[in-house]
Amino acid sequence: MVETENKNSVYDMLYLTACSINKEVPSAEKVQKMDLEKLYNICKFHSLTVITADALEKAGVQLPKVWKEASAKAIRKNLLLDVEREQILDFMEKSGIWYMPLKGVILKNLYPKSGMRQMSDNDILYDSNFCKQLCEYMKSRGYTPKGIGVGHHDDYQKPPVYNFEMHRYLFEEIHDANIADYYSDIKRKLVKDENKKYGYHFTDEDFYIFMIVHEYKHYSIGGTGLRSLLDCFVYLREKGDKLNWDYINSELTKLGISDYEKKSRELSMKVFASSKLPELSSEEKSELEYYLMSGTYGTTKNHTINKMKDFSEKSGSTSKFRYILKRIFPDLEFYKAYFPFFYKHKWLLPIGWFYRLFRGIFCKRKKIAQEMKVVVKR
Repeated sequence: MVETENKNSVYDMLYLTACSINKEVPSAEKVQKMDLEKLYNICKFHSLTVITADALEKAGVQLPKVWKEASAKAIRKNLLLDVEREQILDFMEKSGIWYMPLKGVILKNLYPKSGMRQMSDNDILYDSNFCKQLCEYMKSRGYTPKGIGVGHHDDYQKPPVYNFEMHRYLFEEIHDANIADYYSDIKRKLVKDENKKYGYHFTDEDFYIFMIVHEYKHYSIGGTGLRSLLDCFVYLREKGDKLNWDYINSELTKLGISDYEKKSRELSMKVFASSKLPELSSEEKSELEYYLMSGTYGTTKNHTINKMKDFSEKSGSTSKFRYILKRIFPDLEFYKAYFPFFYKHKWLLPIGWFYRLFRGIFCKRKKIAQEMKVVVKR
């Protein structure tokens, strides 16, 4: 459940977001009762400061300085990322590297105003055979590479706002082997861009499927916030009537997430169809509150609860001690995904155990403490 002290503010955020996306002017009476400081913090947690600021300004609210600055920064970041992305894609074109922009890069153009769909980074899928060449190019542009060759994407960061996630592939076996297998040969599903030699895109149906799969991954790991439901609503409002739903439903069944898609789609259409929240079933209320308390990238609490549930289902044990041992000494699939060096040189695995342990103690102490707090309370 949403914490009592924040409950009014999270529903205020939902109301304002629905007003903005439907171009409705919020009720002055409702706005006057809002705690703008709490509201700002929650909107920031959900990456919805720009869209809620739009609604508040329509209602005649003089926004606090911190809100104005955050909104201006988010809009500016989107513009800077757009320009930078075109430079990177131009390099890929000239270098013969096939590529495809992902997720928010496409979705942001379906929102009513520029900057409404806030971006923390840009995601691009590309030909992983050119990983080394791309890395050298990004470093030449002043980027610092992080986690190269670890997991499914490489991070490139450059102050003040530039952050690109370059995907060598889309999903990892450790999260869901079936989904990873489905997307293992993704290029066969892609459509070539017009007037580009190496640019590709999804069909509208496959884009929707990917969007839902990506949302489901976050939902099932650490949670995902209101922006995910909003993305779904915005995309379906623009494309829904034109989509081949027989194909979509068939593919979602293969992926094993057709029930999840149906629930999230129906919930998104209900909560954003207008600024007036309709009557929801108890199950729908519970689902909505999971989104409302998760924020853009989920929470450690959700992540821990979901991992404990997954461990219990797979092992048949509810022992907290066994769960902690599993976290300290994960299986080989974990090392394959996140520590490929130790996976490749398995005889060094004991060193890998101690490396992870000491790295956690010195670099992730706060996160580990949060996880252990959840484990103890469960």
